[in-house]
Amino acid sequence: MTRRVLVTCLLGAAALGACAAPRQTLGTRNSACFRSLPTAKAAVHDSGRLVGVRRVSRDTLLKDFPNAQLPPGKDFCVVGFSDDYRNDKVDHPAGAPIGKYAVVVVNMRGTTALQTFLLDRIPLHLKHR
Repeated sequence: MTRRVLVTCLLGAAALGACAAPRQTLGTRNSACFRSLPTAKAAVHDSGRLVGVRRVSRDTLLKDFPNAQLPPGKDFCVVGFSDDYRNDKVDHPAGAPIGKYAVVVVNMRGTTALQTFLLDRIPLHLKHR
C-alpha cells in the first residue's frame, strides 16, 4: 500500500510540474512591451514610479496624442511614470512643459524612446487599480 501511495504521489507531482512550465511572456497582448521598460526609464532619467505599460495601436495613440510624431509602424508601447516632471528633465519631450505624469512612447522592439508626453492626467488606462 505504501509503495502504491508513493508512486501515485510521484506521478501527480510530475504531472503538476509539467503544467507549470516556465514562460517567456505574460500571455497578454502587452507582454512584448515589458522589454521597453529600461528604455522608458532612461528617457525619464530613472525618476518616478512606474504606473503601467501598454501596447497601443497607432490610431489609439494619435487619438490621445494628436501631435505625436510617429515613425512607420502599426503598434507602439507606452510606459507611464508618476513624479513631478519638467520637459528639460526628460528625453524627447512633447506636450506640456510640466506634468505629474510622463508617458514614454517606445518602438515595439523596446529599443528607442520616440517621445515623452508630460501630463497631469494619465490616459490609455495605464494605471493599475
